Amino acid sequence: MDRRAALESHVRSLSAERVADLLATLSEGVVRYARATPQTLLYLLPILAYRPGAFERLTLAHHQVLYAAVGAAEDRQRLRATRAGAGEPRPRLPAPVDHETLLARLDADRPGLARVRAEETVADLVGLALLWPDGRGGYHLPDDAFEQFGLPRVPPPAAVGLGELDLAGVRRIALTLGLDPTGGRGALTEAIVRVLGTTGRVRDLCRTADGDVAHQLLDHAFLGREAPAFLTRVGGEPIRFPADGTGDPDLDWMIERGLLLPAESPGTGFVMPREVALAVRSTHPWPFDPGPQAVVGVPVEHVMPGGRADVVEGARRALTALARADVRLLDAVAEQPPALRGDGLLAPRERRRLSRVVEGDEDLARVWLEAGAVLGLLGARRGRVVLSEQAGAWRRLGAERRLAALTEAWAGTEDASLWWPSPETADAPRDRSGRARTRWAVACALNDLPWGTSTGVVGRRSLEERAKGREPRTGTRWLVAAVTWYQPSVESEPDTVGRVVRASREAELLGAVFGGATTEVGRALSRRCRGRWQVWPHGSADTVAAVRRALGPRRPEHHAEPGTGPEYAAEGAPPRGTGAPVAGTEGAGGRARRSAEARGRTGSDGAGPDRGAGRERDDGHGVTGPAELLHRRLRDVARDVFGADRT
Repeated sequence: MDRRAALESHVRSLSAERVADLLATLSEGVVRYARATPQTLLYLLPILAYRPGAFERLTLAHHQVLYAAVGAAEDRQRLRATRAGAGEPRPRLPAPVDHETLLARLDADRPGLARVRAEETVADLVGLALLWPDGRGGYHLPDDAFEQFGLPRVPPPAAVGLGELDLAGVRRIALTLGLDPTGGRGALTEAIVRVLGTTGRVRDLCRTADGDVAHQLLDHAFLGREAPAFLTRVGGEPIRFPADGTGDPDLDWMIERGLLLPAESPGTGFVMPREVALAVRSTHPWPFDPGPQAVVGVPVEHVMPGGRADVVEGARRALTALARADVRLLDAVAEQPPALRGDGLLAPRERRRLSRVVEGDEDLARVWLEAGAVLGLLGARRGRVVLSEQAGAWRRLGAERRLAALTEAWAGTEDASLWWPSPETADAPRDRSGRARTRWAVACALNDLPWGTSTGVVGRRSLEERAKGREPRTGTRWLVAAVTWYQPSVESEPDTVGRVVRASREAELLGAVFGGATTEVGRALSRRCRGRWQVWPHGSADTVAAVRRALGPRRPEHHAEPGTGPEYAAEGAPPRGTGAPVAGTEGAGGRARRSAEARGRTGSDGAGPDRGAGRERDDGHGVTGPAELLHRRLRDVARDVFGADRT
């Protein structure tokens, strides 16, 4: 089936909710929905450059499947030119990839868990229309798949690479391969090309490489990397390969066997020739990691004296503090709306004022403010952060629902903060859609940690150690690896480790983590985040129930008295080791279900909240955030454009 016709058939088979998820991945302003037609949207959806929001929903496994699919299409064309040349009006479109061929490239074509995970990952990509059925048991690839996931350059044939090397270098390669080095350049080149074009010979050469060199060969074959050699090329003359080598023994080993040859002039690096790349790619599967690496942790009894009881008590204290902060900050914003600078960020004096409201905890004040923007509780008006019209509905919610909603809203906060960036993201770009979500990835990783196990990552201590320049602990390294599996785009932003540690510290303030161990609230939040990409912060039943259990039988009470805001009476057992009760306060002013539909990679877009809180009220959930309002509008567009009967 024609790729456009197949895409239209696929999109029309989806519900309006799912189509809205696809539209939410498009760049802001790329289409005027009031004038949109099916042809317009079907032109934009298969071009990944117009869909930055789609990349942020992909785990490492999704990226690996896309690389394998594009690699299969490249191999079918024998690694020849796949992109538009000079003067060509449009890129060369990739051919469909068969389902079984794709699984075979991932070494998942046999029955077993690997096949199940690979098929689930493919189903996620089909749900996002990053792959779509061709009607013959295969999948079409996006129009610019070669540009986004293909080799950065066309590998030169071995004969071309040998032509860029001086005669002494060619003879050196022939001698290493066991050929007669005394012939002329033409005969030597022909003999070397014949060896490198034999898959068995190339396989045997690669088997003799040590571990580090073998990994480098795979990188060159699958990713098309160029190895810098720092050799000079004078006036277009062939590269002279020094008799004592380049100074890199691994590079010398690969060059002497013809596995890397000079790039075409005027380059000075070395690349893998086409024949060698095809041989390596045909004998090795593409990497596929269906889940994060194994957990590195210790029993909580080794971290804290009370073990699991300390974890339960720590979560209770954190939730109680969050309840107090919610009341105090809500009243503080109502009494004196914080001022914004010209760049839209909160003024430093306002940051200090809000931090004093919560006893100097800047992280807690920032988490509440940014979560309030995601919730639609706060908005910007005339250079100030103000309460939205939904504040009344928020005040009427019970304590547990508010705490659960704040926790879920935190998971939906992007690294590029709206008003109050963390120290690690102060320089992050704020003018694009489809930003990384470290907090969402941290929340997803919480359920990878078994009950009663701690990573040893304590947020405040880890931040202090990082400020002193110390190396991350083992638990921190595991957490960073898990986060980058759930959200590979996190690595594209600066200070990945710092942002992960900061997010872990914020999770402690929300009662999701204590002492490096996942609490009951953290597990409920993790299930919620793994259920779909966009977590509408309504305070889901599962999260509310977890908050209720964490607070214990004598949890904070919610009083809705006429003319006053809610009050939290924080009662219960005293914190361990202090002997002092937790005092109540009043307001100061008076990824995993694995299928596509359940894992939610087709969830709503992760773009940041609009400036200005949502005005539409949802009485069933209390408040409605800007992202959810946008999704509702896109759902209406989907019904209008692709059929009014969509449900």
